[in-house]
Amino acid sequence: METRIESLLEHVEKPARYIGGEVGSVVKEDYSLRVVLSYPDVYEIGTANQAVQIIYSLINNHTGAWAERAYCPWPDMSGLMRAERVPLFSLESWKPVREADFWGITLQHELTYTNILEMLDLAGVPLRYEDRTDDDPLVFAGGPCASNPHPIAAFFDFILIGDGERVMPELIRLCEREKGKPRRELLKKLAGMEGIFVPAFPSQVTRAVTPELDYDLIPVSPIVPSMHSVHDRAALEIMRGCTRGCRFCMAGNWYRPVRERPMEDVCRAVNAMVAGTGYEEASLSSLSTTDYSAIQETLDGLAQSNPNLTISLPSLRVDPAAIRLLGLTSQRKGSITLAPEAGSQRLRDVINKQVTGDDIQEAITEAFRGGRTTVKLYFMIGLPSETEADLQGIIDIATTARRIGRSEAASPGRVQINISVASFVPKAHTPFQWGGMNSREELKKKQEYLRRNMPRKQIKLSVHDLMPGMVESAIARGRDATADTIEAAWRAGAGFDAWTEKFDFAAWKKGFAAIGSTVEQEATRSFALDAPLPWDDIDSRTGKEFLVEERKRADRAQVTPDCRWGDCSDCGVCEGDVRMITCK
Repeated sequence: METRIESLLEHVEKPARYIGGEVGSVVKEDYSLRVVLSYPDVYEIGTANQAVQIIYSLINNHTGAWAERAYCPWPDMSGLMRAERVPLFSLESWKPVREADFWGITLQHELTYTNILEMLDLAGVPLRYEDRTDDDPLVFAGGPCASNPHPIAAFFDFILIGDGERVMPELIRLCEREKGKPRRELLKKLAGMEGIFVPAFPSQVTRAVTPELDYDLIPVSPIVPSMHSVHDRAALEIMRGCTRGCRFCMAGNWYRPVRERPMEDVCRAVNAMVAGTGYEEASLSSLSTTDYSAIQETLDGLAQSNPNLTISLPSLRVDPAAIRLLGLTSQRKGSITLAPEAGSQRLRDVINKQVTGDDIQEAITEAFRGGRTTVKLYFMIGLPSETEADLQGIIDIATTARRIGRSEAASPGRVQINISVASFVPKAHTPFQWGGMNSREELKKKQEYLRRNMPRKQIKLSVHDLMPGMVESAIARGRDATADTIEAAWRAGAGFDAWTEKFDFAAWKKGFAAIGSTVEQEATRSFALDAPLPWDDIDSRTGKEFLVEERKRADRAQVTPDCRWGDCSDCGVCEGDVRMITCK
């Protein structure tokens, strides 16, 4: 096997994607179960995914099983593998993935789903769970897109719903005890566990939630990629969950409640990561990093213990205090990204984006005063109840940002305002789950309005392609039949759909034709508020009654306050040992 793999590497674009042996990777000689973990995209994207790193570390350091990794080969490698009959292999052992006991694949984005089928096919594992035998690995999934498992349920033996740290240790213990038993017998037992959805034995499943973020489960010795990755730095999740309550945000609703790591754990873990990897930059990540209640004290502590370390703060709030924090942590003064999301205050209230026009202007002012020359502003079009006045609001914010830059930047002539406009995609388990996406024609008109009216001097407008977003929408709120669409699209040539140069709409047209539908019909589908939803058998812990009320408040453009600072909004998540945990 090794000789066959080596013979392929000299013929591919980036052989480092396939060699393994990185600092931080684990090789075990003695183990109870062999588990392969995968991110369904290329190596340099997959290695940056924190979820895989966390579960990899948990299995290898806290169980008797051995976790390895496999990523989706780029087409040059997959073509050679098929021609030379080399099956998909894991990086740690270069052994076939199909010989593992378990194979876990993270679901981070709907446009990676055809890559899952590509990997299954390359591995020689039947695509559908019903066609697998006891000689095949049990294929499972997890991640945020598991919130609606139905579009991809046909391809998995079981799916983890919620926090993997909560489920994985008990899952490993059960499977160690039951090793050698028929897969159907084992799947019956897994179906009785918290947070596990088994398509062969469907039932109501409640999202598993880890009550607090345990220091012992931090991957303080992360894998250091053997080539440049999309996030080439140490990364630590300092907080999980968000209480801002943006009504469009699936992750914000799905990962409730907020659970912050203690400041001491953050500083200790970052220092350990940096010492073990040699990274000179660390990212403090979460859905809204500057909401972390001890962020200033943490930055001060890291500056004292590691003064040469650069700290990255992703997911900045649109407010001047957050911008000042970023200025204290990074010497890079090029660009900054802020997300007002909507152009008018009315529409920001509809989506519960608790940001005012003054907040936006003050944040932009602080950015330019802090030495930035480029400000990128992110918006969505197609939000519920959007009007032409809301689109004009995007243009007004862009021109205001340019004016501020010209007056506040040290080099006014170098000021650049980049406006990025995506199409709103409704997601399951959010207050907007009942409504469909805008039609293709509606979105084209809105894009054209922005193109026609947006000033061009020192302002660059970038609008996202419509069809990838529509495919994402059609899958995100899909049903069991959507699996037939995904398979038909893959067989028609779809793959690496999140890559602009690889997206093939013709393949997706064939995919939706396989279920007698179209992309637009599925993407724009609406449901009545009292209608059953395909994902009703998944209990997110956020009560459906709360989501209905939030939808009605959106219709009234009524804001729901952040429960971290205000009264409880009765979302239903905090119950028993599941509660909000903050440092202060």
